[in-house]
Order: sequence, then C-alpha cells, then structure tokens
Amino acid sequence: MQLEVQSLLARGEPVRLRESLDVVPLLAGMRGAEPVGPMEAELTARPAGGLIEVSGRLTGRIRLACSRCLTPLEETYDIPYAETFKPVPEGREDKEEDADIVPFSGSRLELRPYLESELLLHLPLAPLCDEACRGLCPECGQNLNERECGCRRERIDPRLEALRKLLDGGQQEDH
Repeated sequence: MQLEVQSLLARGEPVRLRESLDVVPLLAGMRGAEPVGPMEAELTARPAGGLIEVSGRLTGRIRLACSRCLTPLEETYDIPYAETFKPVPEGREDKEEDADIVPFSGSRLELRPYLESELLLHLPLAPLCDEACRGLCPECGQNLNERECGCRRERIDPRLEALRKLLDGGQQEDH
C-alpha cells in the first residue's frame, strides 16, 4: 500500500487509501494463527505542516487456536491506526528524534510494514476460547472443558517425591 508523497503534499488535501492485504505470509510463522480472508485497510493521509498524518482502520478475521485446549476460534479485528510521518531528504538523518514521528525518505511511502506491525501488536500472545478454559490433561490429553478424564494430575516437586512416598506408605499402614 503505497502513498504518493509528492502528490499529497502538492495537492494539500487528504487522500483516501483502501486496499486488501494478504497477511498469510506474515502469519505463516505463527503456530495456530491463520487469516480467514484478507485484512482490509481503509486509511486517510493528510498533510499537516510538513508532516503526513495517516489514520484509519485495519479490519478482518483471524482463526486462532486456544492456548490451553487448542480449540479453534475466530476473532474479528477492528484495529485503529494512526501514525505521523516526516519526510527527510535521502541520505540525511533526522536530527530531531521524536518517538511519535516516523522519518522516511523517498517520493513514496510504503504503509504495509506499519500496518502489519500494528496487526501483530494486537494479536494475543496466548489466545483463549474462554477465560475459564481448563485446558488439556497433561497426562492423557483429554479436553477438560468437555469432560473429566480421571487422571491424577497433582504435581509433586521431584525433590519431595521421597517424602510423598513415605507419607503414602504411612497412611496405608494406618488404614
């Protein structure tokens, strides 16, 4: 998604940009995440005193896997986007370092990497099908949201295993 900077600055009026972004390559390295379709970007770029303000939305659906039980779920994303860019001559660095302003050089501004970064920031690190998801049994793999499996799941610190055996043996003698 390219913005023609020179024509935007020459016109002095906002420019609307709309494009479908294929994010399959972006999500290819993420296990359990795949787009249901392309992400739609609707942006408005406007000149603002030597700067370029780009704002709008990135929308679409992504299929994820619950991080606890691996159940597939589809999430709808409607991500607001706003970024301010500052054109700088090629080969020169911007002396003023403002974290809110992104310097760039050239007559065209490629917005796709910025939109992709925004999407990645909005994806959950550990997606959940439900806050109360009980996950999978670590012993047999049963989805504990569907039914109990009967496995013994108490975790004993391996350093205390001998003490547990001693206590289990002592309880059996008392009965």
